[in-house]
Amino acid sequence: MQSAAILLIIICGAGLIHGLILSIYFRFLKTKRSKSEVFLAILLLLMAVRVGKSIVLQFNNNLEFLFIFLGLSTLLFIGPLLNWYVKSFINPNFKLPIHQYLHILPFLLVLLLSPFISEQWFIENGKHWAYILLFGIYLHLAIYIFSTAVHLYIFHRSLLDTKKTKPQEIILKWLQYVLIGISFIWVSYVLNIFEDQIPYILGPLIYTLVIYTLTFVAYKLKAYKLSSQSFEDNTATALVYQEIIAAVTKDDMYMSSEISLDRLVALTGYNKHMISASINSYAKMNFNTLINYYRVQKAKEILRNTTSSKYTISSIAYDTGFNSLSSFNAAFKKFAKTTPSQYRNTN
Repeated sequence: MQSAAILLIIICGAGLIHGLILSIYFRFLKTKRSKSEVFLAILLLLMAVRVGKSIVLQFNNNLEFLFIFLGLSTLLFIGPLLNWYVKSFINPNFKLPIHQYLHILPFLLVLLLSPFISEQWFIENGKHWAYILLFGIYLHLAIYIFSTAVHLYIFHRSLLDTKKTKPQEIILKWLQYVLIGISFIWVSYVLNIFEDQIPYILGPLIYTLVIYTLTFVAYKLKAYKLSSQSFEDNTATALVYQEIIAAVTKDDMYMSSEISLDRLVALTGYNKHMISASINSYAKMNFNTLINYYRVQKAKEILRNTTSSKYTISSIAYDTGFNSLSSFNAAFKKFAKTTPSQYRNTN
């Protein structure tokens, strides 16, 4: 076997093993497993089976037709699992009613027929039946990818008028990456049909690339730590945030040197943890950064006023609550993307 072929086996095999390890982790090793993680575990397992078949077939042309057929049939289950995974990740009350199991009937039907259909059958009855079967299976998966993407898009649009929390935005972004990754895998296997022009090993290679990329993205976003509970009714938390902003902005309290978490606790009656969590979720910043944000907005208002030219930058900094000119300049540049002097000259 050529060294290039051995390298391809190692690369694709590594992706396959990685997918299997993730499947075992989400199904058996992770504590407090959610429904979405169970669906993800089964999805990863079936994809590993499908890719495993492709790897073996690439380097062993004598693979039993039954195993080829079984590997192909897994695509009929991957579509419904992808759909359930996405829906269960954005719906904390997701349940799988009995009629939903009808979605796996095509998979079960092909699975039952697999022992009775041989390669010889396709030779005797016409190879066009093989292409019809391939077309049906890949179209089936494409329909599920598309319908799942539409469902996620509609859900995302329904949240446009509400202020999403950081965990909610992470989940939505993660699911978009998953759909894009599955779509790339689908395209690679559709191209495998044209074996004369496209190398068959392309499918496993794309899968390996996608599985490692998604793992990196999940780690970077910390998506594996989140669940559908992030989309529970958060009206109470929103009210906490509104009360915090009302207290901070009342009589320009954010400019006071006495403003602090302890002061907010006294004003709102909420504890420090609830106040900090609310600010982190809705403002996507901590308490001190939020105060600096409002102070900078006030400074910008003063700098835009034509009568402010008699005030120095330093005096504006102290008047808006900053305890040093350097901290004012740093905060101003962070939020206004320019220095106070440049902002005054421009406006």
